[in-house]
Amino acid sequence: MKKLYSPQAQLIVYLESNGFSGCKPVLDQNGSLIYYNHWSRFVVKQIHTKLRHKRSFTRHDSISEKRDPGGNRLPNHNVPLHGPQSIQHGWEWYEMGFLVHWRPDNTTILCLDLPEPLQASIQSALSSSTDEIDFSDPYSFFSILLHEVLSLYDSSVWSLRNHICEWEARRPQEPDYSLLHEIARHMIHVSETLAVALESVKDLQQQQQGFLAGIGQGNRSWNKTYSSFQFQLRILQSLLSRSESNKARLQNEIALVWWIAPLPLELAAAKAMLDEDYGDISIDGYNYYGGKIGQHDVVMAVQPKIGTDAASDLAARMRVAFRNIVYFLVVGIGGGVPSYGPSGAQHQIVLGDVVVSVPRGQYGGVVRYDFGAWTEEGRLETKGHTNGPPGPLLAAVRSLETDHFGSETKIPVFLQEMRKKIHIDQRPRFYDQGAGNDRLFHENYTHRYEFQDKDCESYCDVHQSRARQDRGIAANRPMDTPQIHYGTIGSSNQLQISATKRNECQKEHGVICFEMEGAGVIQTHPCLVIRGICDYSDSHKNKKWQPYAAATAAAYTKELLWKLPAAFAASAKNSKNRPAHWRFQV
Repeated sequence: MKKLYSPQAQLIVYLESNGFSGCKPVLDQNGSLIYYNHWSRFVVKQIHTKLRHKRSFTRHDSISEKRDPGGNRLPNHNVPLHGPQSIQHGWEWYEMGFLVHWRPDNTTILCLDLPEPLQASIQSALSSSTDEIDFSDPYSFFSILLHEVLSLYDSSVWSLRNHICEWEARRPQEPDYSLLHEIARHMIHVSETLAVALESVKDLQQQQQGFLAGIGQGNRSWNKTYSSFQFQLRILQSLLSRSESNKARLQNEIALVWWIAPLPLELAAAKAMLDEDYGDISIDGYNYYGGKIGQHDVVMAVQPKIGTDAASDLAARMRVAFRNIVYFLVVGIGGGVPSYGPSGAQHQIVLGDVVVSVPRGQYGGVVRYDFGAWTEEGRLETKGHTNGPPGPLLAAVRSLETDHFGSETKIPVFLQEMRKKIHIDQRPRFYDQGAGNDRLFHENYTHRYEFQDKDCESYCDVHQSRARQDRGIAANRPMDTPQIHYGTIGSSNQLQISATKRNECQKEHGVICFEMEGAGVIQTHPCLVIRGICDYSDSHKNKKWQPYAAATAAAYTKELLWKLPAAFAASAKNSKNRPAHWRFQV
């Protein structure tokens, strides 16, 4: 049988490993121990005072690498795995190997690729610790070596901590996201190597116990080497905890919530909801808008055109421009289904209400109702399943839903505050248009085609409609107090203006709202869709309600962000000191 790995290929695996510990006893024919080998590898990433982004890399599996006759890669020591001259960018890898060859009468220790500072300290430690070394135990030597190696891990963790503290001290200045992401990249590596080192030392401890048992000394009442390893494990664990804490602190500085407003009108309402305004953000020729809501940094963008495809393109562009996005929120206006739910207990959706995408039945909150396969009966069989909102976001939605049962919503207050930020000439558009302007036309009465671009006020027969007050107590709303509905939102590239189609989708898919962007984002990004209702998804489009519907959707979103735990949100302590024309830098 052909060997799966040649010795050269095995060597490559060892050289590219980020840590291990192994051993092998060699016995004579009588089973007596002749000698004992122990080998290990520890990798440390050292971070220096000055950091800058590295703009080149070395591919892991380059076609230029040599191969043996069996096709296995051979080591190419002229091409470092981690890229050339990394120290020029403020960091370097220490990839150390150790071999202890133990015989009953002597011990040989090989230390490979030690960084220069460690060479002298290890020689000094070994020469000054002869009284503490148990020469009958090869691991006694290694407990001394490991103590010196731990100093490198300690330096690695605290050097990154210094970078974070330095950034926190400069926080009122413009954020340098390129530097923050560079720090985050190194921090991931530091935590990874610490976790591997922790497991390697556990292996060392077990191997030492196996060695002592093999030579008949497994019942020692006092084992200094074992105790030393135990202490070093604690040190590594504490360093790993500190490294993870560093990562959390850094995430406080760089996490973002993305707010997609499909229309300029919706962006205007969204911007007026900001607690703090960071101003315009310009990246690669595209304009965004930054600010803060509660404890969350938020970046907003408006689509260049409507539709699910345009929304998908915008979300992908955002991901490239800002790699620290936590959630996407698609917030704007939509068409509602007038009533839904079981007979006798139906919910009424009125203009100005808000619909939030949450999982229902087989759907994750959004259904692409125009996507599927046509059957012989002329029926479109919907295919595919969109993702649901991420767990923390959905938990915040549910928590807010519970709050609304027991206390008043903050939406009316947010709407009042928002209108103060809108230009005085535009404010009337963003007021609640009142129940008298909310009319639901009969399903079989369509808007006259020749007046399709005109509002219904002067062109449609109001006797063919019902006023809000005629739709029952479930349709009553106090001023500026929309009802929040949770369920499936229908998303499509086509505008839904047919009452017949609206009712079919509600019956078949449980859709309670229609829009044209959500499906383009939620399928590939962690997303929640929030829509203010401006019409009833029929031919009687109602532009009068659009500004207020955009405002109620934005107000709900603000209340949700206030509710969403700020596990990754930037500290608000110094945020008010940010300049008016603050920029994200990438």
